[in-house]
Amino acid sequence: MTSSTDTTAELKPDNFRFSIRYPWRTLLLVKLLLFYALLLLQPELISLLKLPDFLFRPEYFSGAFLGFLIFAWFDLRSFMQQKNRVKNQFKKLWDNKRQLQQRAQTSASHTDKLKMFISDKLLEYIEYDEKYLHFRSIAAEVRHNGVISFDKVQSALQYAASHSLPDDNGSTALQYQEALSGMRYLWDLLDLSTTDNMAMHIGAHISRCEELLFQAELQGTALESLPLQPVFDPQQALLDTLRLHLGATLCDADGKPEPAALFQATTDAVHLTDSDGLFSIELQPCDRLAGNPNHLILLLENLLKNARYYATKKQYKSRFPPVSIRLWEAQQHLCLTLYNRGPHIADDDRGQIFKLGFSTRRARGHHGKGLGLYFVQQITQGFDGDIAFDNVHNRSDDYYLRLEYRDGSVEHLHLQQRLQDELPLVGLAGSENAAVAQFEQRLSKPLVTVEISSEGQPQVQRLDCSGGPVSWLDPQHPGLPRWLLQCSGRKGETLIFTPLDIRGVQFNLRLPTVSGRLDGAGTAGLQAPDVHELHSRFRGPDDF
Repeated sequence: MTSSTDTTAELKPDNFRFSIRYPWRTLLLVKLLLFYALLLLQPELISLLKLPDFLFRPEYFSGAFLGFLIFAWFDLRSFMQQKNRVKNQFKKLWDNKRQLQQRAQTSASHTDKLKMFISDKLLEYIEYDEKYLHFRSIAAEVRHNGVISFDKVQSALQYAASHSLPDDNGSTALQYQEALSGMRYLWDLLDLSTTDNMAMHIGAHISRCEELLFQAELQGTALESLPLQPVFDPQQALLDTLRLHLGATLCDADGKPEPAALFQATTDAVHLTDSDGLFSIELQPCDRLAGNPNHLILLLENLLKNARYYATKKQYKSRFPPVSIRLWEAQQHLCLTLYNRGPHIADDDRGQIFKLGFSTRRARGHHGKGLGLYFVQQITQGFDGDIAFDNVHNRSDDYYLRLEYRDGSVEHLHLQQRLQDELPLVGLAGSENAAVAQFEQRLSKPLVTVEISSEGQPQVQRLDCSGGPVSWLDPQHPGLPRWLLQCSGRKGETLIFTPLDIRGVQFNLRLPTVSGRLDGAGTAGLQAPDVHELHSRFRGPDDF
């Protein structure tokens, strides 16, 4: 294979030599031989020129003629070699020229294609930016012209909510309150849509809320008496997002709809689901947040809509709720994890996922793409928080089951979970049978309890099987279960262990709480200033 240096050297014109050395020495010898023959034919010229007679003997002429033939043969041979070399170099030159033309044509074709691709994308982004700016101008016009109408509707709903009589279920006043919340959410959405910088707009509002908090703390004033409520409950914001904006009917752990946790504050952990089996929700006690609850609702709504979009696709159907939400507090920060079954986000899209106009949805006719996660990032920055995501993968593991029967006997099972094409398969350790999607074992005696642990989770879980056919999802990971254990049959005579496919995406959100802001832990990732550095000398850029 020719290297790039050799190719460049071959294409230089200086490497080609087209000169042919003419056989002038042979012509000179021909002339001398003809003159020699003339002297042999005219002896009087020899005496006239006073040349020695012995030079004109016949054997000398034969020797000179033979030497001429040999020299002429070598000279003509060299001439033909030069001619062939020049001919080959001409051919090579034309071949190189043809290759250069082909490369130029190929490069021109690639350049044209690249220009078309860039122009199409540029036109698409320009068109998208124009649409977004047009949407902002329309939202600004609606907000400007709708102030009076909004105030009238808000006043009417407030009056109706405060003067209405509750029905037997006590839901009339609640309906007015939900309608009032919806109107305020719509107004805040218009407010965000018309601002030039969403993060700065939210940050400025939170700064005003912090100022009210400090004033209330210094003056000893109750927050409820302030004209603007500077704090809100993030748990209630999450519940309102699910109920009012996603239309989910929330249930408690026993499946009872509309549990009391939806309407009253609690200091205990709450586990909720929905009637469609789509959401698994875990709420831990957490501090309040500063700012507008509708901003957090908009963030959660966009995340949850994306999660629901992928989790409800047929190919990602699962035997557990495909969307898991967990809310808790850690180090004066509100932490939220949102997992959904679905495709992984490609590494190439990791730096683009939160940009305006970028969307992982490839469906045709999808309008408004690229706004949801852009809003999420802008709102997160406005709250001085951070957001990231991780792809969730299946993994191999070893499970240890201890089966205790009614007669007191005990049986141990060692199950190995391995991956094939990223899907979990399980098989009995040491068995020659191939791994399967679910492991089944017939039980000859009534089963009382099952204890299960694994290499990844050595803590033992004890499950009661004395009540007949039952099924359990991994209790150590209620939002993201790794396995499903079932005792089927009328008397629970078959034990079934199923490893679950948990491939998906998990978003991690962190926002500073009110106590964190008051204590100076508002901005994530910033370190406290070192006061000793104030007296240090000036340093140049090279000192850092």
